[in-house]
Amino acid sequence: MTVERVPASLGGATSHGHLLELIRAADGLSRQQLLSTTGMSRATLYERLDTLTRRGYIYEAEPLDSTGGRPSRKIRFEDRGRVVLAITLGQTHGTVSIADTTGRQLRSVTRGLDISEPAASVLDPLIQDGRALLAQGADETLLGIGVSLPAPVEAVTGFVKHPTTIPGWAPDSVVSAVKAAWDLPLVIENDARAAALGERNSDTETVVYVKVGTGIGCGIVVEGSILRGAHGSAGDIGHIRMTPDGPLCRCGRRGCLAAYSSGRAIQDQLGHLAFSTTGQVSDAAMAGNAEVLNALDSAADVLGQALAATVTTLNPDRLVLGGQLGSLATFVERVAHRVLADVVDRIAEGMVVEAGHPEDLAACHGLTTLVMREIFAPRAVDRMFSDVTALA
Repeated sequence: MTVERVPASLGGATSHGHLLELIRAADGLSRQQLLSTTGMSRATLYERLDTLTRRGYIYEAEPLDSTGGRPSRKIRFEDRGRVVLAITLGQTHGTVSIADTTGRQLRSVTRGLDISEPAASVLDPLIQDGRALLAQGADETLLGIGVSLPAPVEAVTGFVKHPTTIPGWAPDSVVSAVKAAWDLPLVIENDARAAALGERNSDTETVVYVKVGTGIGCGIVVEGSILRGAHGSAGDIGHIRMTPDGPLCRCGRRGCLAAYSSGRAIQDQLGHLAFSTTGQVSDAAMAGNAEVLNALDSAADVLGQALAATVTTLNPDRLVLGGQLGSLATFVERVAHRVLADVVDRIAEGMVVEAGHPEDLAACHGLTTLVMREIFAPRAVDRMFSDVTALA
């Protein structure tokens, strides 16, 4: 995983926001490097840097190697002690993390939950966990909060849309609960999309991320941006109809992919084994239970069949599988076999199919990226500096 990419040169962009973006992307630059990159006049650059420094956005760090005369110092983004709170919810558990500005998890706590319970009974304990984790830090400044949910989310408002997995929650449940606890920038995203963003290795690649846990979720990232679609439903592969008369899906239709390949579907198929959670299915698979492994092979085969169309359409660099079942080696191998067998060679060439990081780590990283973009994108920074820019 990596931090978000920013173009190496912005060709003369001189705003405070663009300067900060350059410094963040390069992990620090000297004044001479900034002069060369932006084409700004020395006086204008120094004025901008001075203002960014006084307002706590940048600082002068270690000296660079001298080429004669007084050595220059690297100018860095002021991230010391700054943290993001990430709350990642699944259908059966939730993880609350404190992360640094790159998305690296510093400390966390995970608790079991039932996402079908009322919003307050699910969210309030997680918010209390967040407060406790923040209290453990020394000299930390909380910048913002990110929350991921196993449900469609409206990106602009953070409201829940089509809440199949959380039908009793009001659209603004998460926004209201978190804002009541912290009056800070807040980003809310679908769990698979947040994890997809966290899984990217660079902002030049295309990544398809599929989470197979209790349900099935998919996130697509193209050149560092989440693909949302015209109405925010891009990647909702769980309800692709595989057969017209298949098993009943929770959405009310028959034959959906989720009715074949989700953890819930596998639990139903293995009802006589009395698994109560997807984690128990995963444990049985890792213990070598032949019946469970056969069920997982069948589920992975159907998933691979569905993903072949997605892979052919997007031609991704990587197909990443996550979740309690999706990241199992046997599951990844079977999906990869089916996808690579079904797509043409020019699509399969060079594409990597692999297991992802633990889902809470991937989603934490993705949420941190979204929070940092919300706060420090050039337009956001320039709005904060509009009074200074107007006088320059």
